[in-house]
Amino acid sequence: MKTLVVKISNPDTVHAISEAAKRQGTTPEAAALELLETAVLAQKPFEEIVEPIARSFDESGMSEEELDDLIKQTQRAIRRGQTPEQIGDARPYSSRRL
Repeated sequence: MKTLVVKISNPDTVHAISEAAKRQGTTPEAAALELLETAVLAQKPFEEIVEPIARSFDESGMSEEELDDLIKQTQRAIRRGQTPEQIGDARPYSSRRL
């Protein structure tokens, strides 16, 4: 795996990254990496980004109707204030991999 070292010299950019890191509770290096990865990902076509998700859905054996039901159940649970852990325990399809 190749690595890349980036030097950021613009004081305004360094300050903005440092502020973002403080808001996120992380290091400036981690914040800069996340920003860079997000910018790179934004350059990819949408189909390329969602392809692994679509492939996983196809492999799960879940029907589109079952997925729709799962989404609706999850939305209702979120509106009731349930946590992700509580939602995961209550879903009828939780044993299936998505």
